[in-house]
Amino acid sequence: MGNLDELLAQLQKLREQAHQNSLGIQVDSKEAAEDRQGDTTDIPSAVTQGVASERRMLSCMLQSKDAIADVVELVVPIDSVFTDVLHVEIYTALLQLYADGADITTESVAQAVGARNSTLTGIRDYVDGLLQEGSAPREAEAHAERVVSLAKLRRVASMGENFTALAQDASVSAEGYDMDSLVTTVENEVISFMNEMTKISTVSSVLGDALDEVDAGSADGVATAVPSGFSGLDALSSGFRPGELTVVAGASGIGKSTLGLDFIRSCSISQRRTSYLVTLQMGRKEMAMRMMAAEARVPLDRMRSRTMKDEDWTRLAQVVPQVNSAPVWMQDEATYTLSELVQSSRRLSFFNDLQLIVIDSLDLLYVDRRSISLELERDLAVMGRELRNMAKELNVPVVALLQIDQPSMVYDGYARPALRDIPGSLERFADMVVLLYREDAYEKDTIRAGEADLIVAKNRSGRTGTATVAFQAHYARFVDM
Repeated sequence: MGNLDELLAQLQKLREQAHQNSLGIQVDSKEAAEDRQGDTTDIPSAVTQGVASERRMLSCMLQSKDAIADVVELVVPIDSVFTDVLHVEIYTALLQLYADGADITTESVAQAVGARNSTLTGIRDYVDGLLQEGSAPREAEAHAERVVSLAKLRRVASMGENFTALAQDASVSAEGYDMDSLVTTVENEVISFMNEMTKISTVSSVLGDALDEVDAGSADGVATAVPSGFSGLDALSSGFRPGELTVVAGASGIGKSTLGLDFIRSCSISQRRTSYLVTLQMGRKEMAMRMMAAEARVPLDRMRSRTMKDEDWTRLAQVVPQVNSAPVWMQDEATYTLSELVQSSRRLSFFNDLQLIVIDSLDLLYVDRRSISLELERDLAVMGRELRNMAKELNVPVVALLQIDQPSMVYDGYARPALRDIPGSLERFADMVVLLYREDAYEKDTIRAGEADLIVAKNRSGRTGTATVAFQAHYARFVDM
C-alpha cells in the first residue's frame, strides 16, 4: 500500500498545481502557499469567474441582437457551459426571441424565462441587474470565449476530483485492488475529454446515427438528403447529401441560374425545408418573379411586359400563398464575400434549421472585399476548401454554380462539357460535379430541342451518368421529361 499512498499524494499535488496554473495563480513558495490556506477569499475560482463572465456576456446580448449572433456560434452545448440554471434559461430565452424576430427587452426576456420555468423567482430584477454590468456589445464574443474556456477548466477540475476520489477508494480497499481497472477508468475519461476538444470520435459513437440514416433512406432513397426535384438526378446521387459540396457548371446562357432556382423550389416549396439562395447573377426581385412564373406556369415575358391574361392571374393567385410562405432566405449583395457567406449560413443553420445552400454563382463571390484578385484559379481553390468545410461543419448540402468556358469535348458533332472543364483547384474539393448541357443552345434545328442533360461527371457517394430533363424557358424552369 505504500506505493499507492505515494501515488495518491502525487495525484493530489499535481491536480492542485494544474488547477492553480490554469487560473494564473503563482505558487512562489511553501510559506506563501501556507498563508493562502488561511484566507482564500481573494483567489478567483473557475466557478466565480464563470458567473462573472456569463453575466457580462448576457448583458451584451440584452443590449444588441448582433451580440447574440456573435455568441451563438460559440456557446454550445448550453447545459454544460453555464454555471447557473437561471443563466441557461436567460440565454435560451434570448435565442428564442432573436429567432422569432421579437423585441428584446428586460420585460420580454423575463416573461420568456417565466414561461419556460415557473419555479424561478425574481427574474425581472435579475435581468435588470445584468444591464448594470457595463459591458459593451462589441465585447460579447470575447466574453463568450471566456465562458467556454472556464467551462472546460471546470471540467478538468471535476475530472481531477473524480480521480482523487477513485484513488482514495482504492487506498482503503482490500488487498488485491485491481489497479489496472483504476488506470483504465482514468485513461478513458481523459481520452474522452481530449476527443471532445479535438472533435475526434470513435466508430461506435457514430454507428447508431449511420444505421439510422440507412434505415431512413431505405424507404424512398432520399429521406436523409434534399431532393433535387429531378428523379433522374436523384437516382444517381440520392439527392443533395448533408455535408457535401456540389458544383454545377455550364457555359454562359445555358440556364444555370434557372436550375439553381429549381433546386431551391424543390427544397423550400415542395419539401418545406429552409434554404438559402445567394443570388449574385440576378437580383432577389428577379428571382422571386422567376419563382412565381415557374410555380404558376405563367410565361415570364408576360409578367415582365404586363400582358398577362385572366387565366394567368388566376394561376398566379393560386401559388402566391405557397411561394410567400416558403422558407427561402435570399442574399443579392453584389460585393458579398466568402466570410460573410459562412457567417450568415451559420446563423441560419442555428436559428432556422437550414437544409440547403445554393450559390449563384461562385465566380462572382468575393474572397476578400478589400482586394480584387485576378487569380481566379487560386480564389476557386480557397472557396472550394472553405465551402466544403462549411458544408461539413453545418451538415448542410452546398450547391455552388460555376460558369465555365465553351465545352472542350466534342460529342456527335456538338461540344459537350467534361470534368476537364472544371478548374482542378475547385474540382478536387467537390463531392459531386454536375455539368449542364443543352444541345439546342448550339444548334437550333436539333431533334433534341427543349432537352437538357444533367451530366454527373463526379460523384464520391454514388454513380456517374446523365439525367435528361426538359427545359421550359418560357416558364423559367427545368422539369422531368
